[in-house]
Amino acid sequence: MTDDPDVLTRILDAAAEEFGRDGFAGAKVEAIARRAGVNKAGLYYHVGNKEKLYETVLLRLFGQVAGTLEQAAAPGLAPGEALAGLTAALAGLFSRLPMLPRIMALEMASGGASMPAGAMTEFRRIFGVTRGILVRGQAAGLLRPAEPVFVHLALVGSLIVYCLSEPLRLRFAAMARGMGLEMDRPIEAMAAFLAEVMGRGLSVADAPSCISGGAA
Repeated sequence: MTDDPDVLTRILDAAAEEFGRDGFAGAKVEAIARRAGVNKAGLYYHVGNKEKLYETVLLRLFGQVAGTLEQAAAPGLAPGEALAGLTAALAGLFSRLPMLPRIMALEMASGGASMPAGAMTEFRRIFGVTRGILVRGQAAGLLRPAEPVFVHLALVGSLIVYCLSEPLRLRFAAMARGMGLEMDRPIEAMAAFLAEVMGRGLSVADAPSCISGGAA
């Protein structure tokens, strides 16, 4: 792999866009190279073949996700604050990296057919953040027992669907307002809703509220 960070960044950014739009099978190396401003031979020289390129893109994206979530849900936070921080961080990532939810959805739909083995290390970190919040909250008597996979997928899956449904939601937003519905609200609003619902649902009834901000 090249030592030129500018060329590498351009290639990986271009590849993420193409993989997010067309998936691993549909993305064309020629299109990635053209978007990155290099030729096909140059792309292979700098990064490697298509499989290696996809692996590098996924490890880069999932590494960003894991690092961001670990920082947002630091162990010192109360459970509700940690859940809200995790959810808000996911929403921020999806807004900043719109190819990320698309790639995640494509991989889920394909059963991870093209998922590189190295990505599992980053997935362990990502799932570990949610699990850590639940374990700490349960140990403190603030959260009821819950399957971390269910909690994590409820948060991530809901935000992915909200992102991917944006063109459809915006198409019907005007009509929906006549029904009292707000289909064009930003993903941050969805994240806040999820954090509130999840926090209340997991909170032990006779424990202090675990919702961020102390809402009853």
